[in-house]
Order: sequence, then structure tokens, then C-alpha cells
Amino acid sequence: MNGMAWRGEFPGDLAHLGDVRRLAKALLQDSQVRDDAIMCLMELAANAVLHTRSANGVFTVGIWSAGDTAARVAVQDSGGWDEPVVRQPGQEDLAESGRGLAIVVALAERLGVAGDEGGRVVWADLSCDQGGDPPWESPWEEVPLLEPACDRCRPAAGPKMIYTAVPS
Repeated sequence: MNGMAWRGEFPGDLAHLGDVRRLAKALLQDSQVRDDAIMCLMELAANAVLHTRSANGVFTVGIWSAGDTAARVAVQDSGGWDEPVVRQPGQEDLAESGRGLAIVVALAERLGVAGDEGGRVVWADLSCDQGGDPPWESPWEEVPLLEPACDRCRPAAGPKMIYTAVPS
């Protein structure tokens, strides 16, 4: 992979999401997928603060770019009892939350999660149209994800893919 990799911890407080956004904007400034990657990262980071034990603790952000046409964003949290869920259109339309991962699925080429209630890593892969029919060669196969927070939650056979967006 020819590009950039960055990792850092942030306090588990909504007030620090602006710091995450500014950092991602600076790191991905030359990327064609910058805006979508930032939107995905902000949803994942907000979920870590709002729905996991990272609230009032810390969460870790990872940002990778492969040239100017692809990026991966990931957030490691401290876990929680609820698994990340993508709410389908029409499902509990009056709920005040629950649509963030649907936005990520719409923007990303791939969304995945590894771990359990002891700690999770949620990531999104984004790329510009690579030309030709998918699947094109992914730059991410050899990029290590952020490590789940504990030995118990490390997947035995690699990360579990929970959603794959199909390019139209």
C-alpha cells in the first residue's frame, strides 16, 4: 500500500468529535474520498461515545489512505452489550437515533466489525470508482485493523464482515 497510516486516542466525550473531524480533514486533504471518509468516521466515533463504554473513557481512531483514491477509517471502542445494527428504511421511523450506520453503508464500499462486548473495532473502506466491474483489487487486504481491546474479543479467523455495499 502506498499511502498514509495514522492512529490516535481521543477522550470519550462528544466535545472531542470536532478534533477528530479536523484531524481527518488534514490527513485526508488530498484524497478524493475525503468528505465521505470524514462522514463515516464521524458516525463511527459518535457511536463509540454514545453507545459504548468509551463514553467518559477513550476511543481510538485509525485513518489510512492508499494514494488519493481510497481510504479506510476505523474506531476502536471499549465495548458494550449491544452489537452495531444497521436500521433498515421504515424500521422505527420515529426513533431519535439509529440511522448512522445506514449512512456509512450508503457511503462506504465495505463496513465491518470485529470484537464483542469487551471491545470492538468498526471500520469502513472507501474508494473512488476503480473502473471495470467490481470486485477490483482492494488495497486493504494486508492492512492490520486496530486491535480489539481484549484477548477475548479478537476474532479467531480474522475480522467478521457484517455488511458489504454493492456498487450500483
